[in-house]
Amino acid sequence: MPRIEINRRDIHSPNASIMQITRWKQNMMDTLCHDEDISKMLKYNAPDALTRDSLTEDDKLDLVNNRIFGTTYVPKTVEQQGSYITIGIGGFIPQESFRQFSERYVMGYLYFNILVDRNLMLMDEGYRQDLILQRVYDLFQDNNFYGMGRIQEGNLVENWEQDNRFGGYTLMFRVIDFK
Repeated sequence: MPRIEINRRDIHSPNASIMQITRWKQNMMDTLCHDEDISKMLKYNAPDALTRDSLTEDDKLDLVNNRIFGTTYVPKTVEQQGSYITIGIGGFIPQESFRQFSERYVMGYLYFNILVDRNLMLMDEGYRQDLILQRVYDLFQDNNFYGMGRIQEGNLVENWEQDNRFGGYTLMFRVIDFK
């Protein structure tokens, strides 16, 4: 009997959620760094950050891997006061609907960790972590650029790190996509 060659690339669609994680993270980081308010709040540590001059394109791009990370944690030692947004993706399982599991679709989660040095939290307009949270929610809630259909808020928890030096939130969005 002749041996059948299986091309592993044919088994899973190149559009499957797991195959899109890097692209999703890159798009999310690009969206975050190009948002006017978020870029100012991450760049300027002053209470009047939102009234400061807009960042240049280079300044916005410099936020990626310095203040915005495609990992669920800040992957370097923090030596200065600052604010950070980290991104995580996980929890992909077969989608369940009416106690039946789909063989074609998975449901997973996009996580945004918003961390602000406790000495930088107070701004003229309110708390920095709250204002960043509002912008992230506004940018991604009901967004249909990730997966099929719209992403929806799944959970929000308060988050404190490094002996309470940094505080903020972890915002989770639910996404459904192809296996």
